[in-house]
Amino acid sequence: MLEHLRVLDLTDERGLMCGRLLADLGADVVQVEPPGGSPARQAPPVAGGAGPSLFWETYAAGRRGVVADLDTAEGRALVRRLADAADVVVTSAPAAWLRERGLDPRALRTGRPRLIVTAITAFGLSGPKAGYADSDLVVWAAGGPLDPHRDEGRPPLRISAPQAFLQAGADAAAGTLLAVLAREATGEGQVVDVSAQACLGVATLARVLAHAVGDGDPEWHREPAPRSDQSGSGAATPNALKKWHVKDGMVELHLSMGPAAGAFTNNLFAWLRDEGAVDERIASWDWRTLPGLLDDGTLTPADLDEARAAVRAFLKDRTKAEVLDAALRRRLLCVPIFDTADVAGAPHLAARGFWSEVEIEGRRVRIPGRFAQVTGGDGPRVRRRAPRVGEHTGEVLREWLPGDRAGVRADRADRADRGAPAARPRSARALEGLKVLDLAWVVAGPLIGRALADFGACVVRAESGTRIETARLMQPFYGGVPGPENSALFGNCNAGKLGLTVDLNSEDGRAVVRDLARWADVVVESFSPGRMAAWGLDYAALAADNPSLIMLSTSIAGQSGPLAGLAGYGNVGSSLSGLQGLVGWEDRLPLGPFGPYTDFLGPRLALAALLAAVADRRRTGRGRHIDVAQIEAGVFFLSPQVARYGFDGTVARRRGNRDEVLVPHGVYPCRPEGGRDRFVAIAVRGDAEWRRLAAVLDRPDLAGREDLATAAGRREHEDLLDEAIAEWTSRRAARDVERLLQAEGVPAHLSQASADFVADPQLAARGHIVALPHRLHGTAYVEGPRYLLSAAPGAVRRPAPTLGQDNETVLREILGYPEARVRELLEGGALR
Repeated sequence: MLEHLRVLDLTDERGLMCGRLLADLGADVVQVEPPGGSPARQAPPVAGGAGPSLFWETYAAGRRGVVADLDTAEGRALVRRLADAADVVVTSAPAAWLRERGLDPRALRTGRPRLIVTAITAFGLSGPKAGYADSDLVVWAAGGPLDPHRDEGRPPLRISAPQAFLQAGADAAAGTLLAVLAREATGEGQVVDVSAQACLGVATLARVLAHAVGDGDPEWHREPAPRSDQSGSGAATPNALKKWHVKDGMVELHLSMGPAAGAFTNNLFAWLRDEGAVDERIASWDWRTLPGLLDDGTLTPADLDEARAAVRAFLKDRTKAEVLDAALRRRLLCVPIFDTADVAGAPHLAARGFWSEVEIEGRRVRIPGRFAQVTGGDGPRVRRRAPRVGEHTGEVLREWLPGDRAGVRADRADRADRGAPAARPRSARALEGLKVLDLAWVVAGPLIGRALADFGACVVRAESGTRIETARLMQPFYGGVPGPENSALFGNCNAGKLGLTVDLNSEDGRAVVRDLARWADVVVESFSPGRMAAWGLDYAALAADNPSLIMLSTSIAGQSGPLAGLAGYGNVGSSLSGLQGLVGWEDRLPLGPFGPYTDFLGPRLALAALLAAVADRRRTGRGRHIDVAQIEAGVFFLSPQVARYGFDGTVARRRGNRDEVLVPHGVYPCRPEGGRDRFVAIAVRGDAEWRRLAAVLDRPDLAGREDLATAAGRREHEDLLDEAIAEWTSRRAARDVERLLQAEGVPAHLSQASADFVADPQLAARGHIVALPHRLHGTAYVEGPRYLLSAAPGAVRRPAPTLGQDNETVLREILGYPEARVRELLEGGALR
């Protein structure tokens, strides 16, 4: 899809994900490394401590490699010549480092008006924290996912496989493609400024907005006393109530309740009843109505404890395979917690052709490959193994630099002209004119449509007005009051869209959707596989009327394969992708990532694939069907860990907040504030930073110890160091700790709660928290676009729609129905 695109990649481990996605989608990505190789070649996991970096071997796959020493004038000159031939340059170095070498975005674009420069940094290219010392943990603390993720009184927890810069890299791929699409319309390149901190708020289920909307109650993994958890994924349910022992391991199961997810728990207790494993009084409960029964006292917490005891006794005699089989047959939200060995051997992934095989040090190793399945055109795939140092230098120079500077520019102009669309009106909005029908619900699908709307697409969001979708029932709520129009999560996922209510179980309702699909360029849907076909709304049916239609389907397990019928939310995806077991303390149950974690990963990969398809459609007029599975997205974000199992049999394990390389590395208690525990994340990246940290701690006894002078030595005494740091931080305010350590160049950041996030000066400088007029709440608050485009900026133009808010607008102005048809639909019940 992107075979016309040349990408010059200057990134290290912080940005490899961006180039990997672009390469898989067809771009010619050239990786620039210093003569000694990229530092990403030492990024963990490293086999045997000195073997190959599986991080490099997985995320650097698909590209070619050249050598250029950016600390020399000759190396910098070569990079500038390659930039002349490139469409895109991607960087991940600090802005100051790039400026010192004349390779910052502004310098690179000087004299190259069509060039797109994508910069991936921890906090952004400008702003009060742009120069902060950082690490993955520190960014995780600043971005919101860390703080509330706690396990019974201990410090907040990260995921043991670092995720912050992977998510930023995936967002950078989407931001880059938006800039490419904008250039097709305007002929101009621009800077894409990607802040890893700003990318992470979406991974909190909008909890970062709780303070702004006036909801002080939502706690992660703590069930609020006046509320029932209707999330489906158990986002507000204590961890111990979602992890269950079986014969050969553990399973993930939240006893969901409420109108959107309670039916799954009814199915569970039907299974127990069939096996004679539960009292009829409990088996007869309708979990769809349970919140009301708890509210009026008909049922009590003791009753729920009795139900859980029945489930616990029943599951302990089952195996993981038996539970997964029952989940498929009976539509249960109950699945095994896989480790990387389980993932590597999963028949479902093999059946879908997910794996790619590459050579790593003489061995054939399977790595996560197709992050999306595509019919009707080319899809993403791994085209080559990761390059060796300088492997393709001569080859690339011959292709990219055929002659003098004028010759290079002529080559670029020739490539730009081939297959170029007819003249288009100049627009600063990358997706101006793109028409989207959004049939998705909850989080994963709606986030895709939200990103399209931010950058100019007209998105019609269709939903049921009677079967209220899950996200409308999830906290945080405006004023702390639950209600289908009060969810800040729904608002954050659906801002910028038009709202239509429609009954897809009625023929008139389906007729409206078919007409919208004829109007649309893109359809996004997240129903269970087979549901759209049952309505006659599958890709084959819709493409028959609209051959250039692009349809994107997102689901837990994908549209094909043995597990295609699996029901669930993102916590199910996290369990079957290996992520659940990689969060937690070694001496406790796995905590798992917060909530439906793969709901935050799948949309990032899906958006990159979708934008590539849009770019291809503009050139060729070709439509296609894109199938994205959340399980596969989760595995893709664990590529190094899964590949390491394939390379040497090592199974990844959770390790609290400790790191494989950096030490000390952790989250430490600070002085409580306002009755709340406070914490700070600290990471030491090298021996010099350790000496500076010891000086700030005023511990010359530690600074002078030779056995602590190296990371290997410090690792032998991690408990001692953690105790020393905690003793010092616990007497200080978290912001003071952050300030003192950052002044010495030591990565540190307050673990930000919602009130900190919405008041963060760095996010304020980027305009990340957006206030919008709202017909019910006065003011609605949402997060802004996660990447800033200098010439085609995204913007949130309206709050999420209330139920049916735009029914008449859609019928009259978009579909052009005559007034009689409009009245018939409004009065006939199809728009419910």
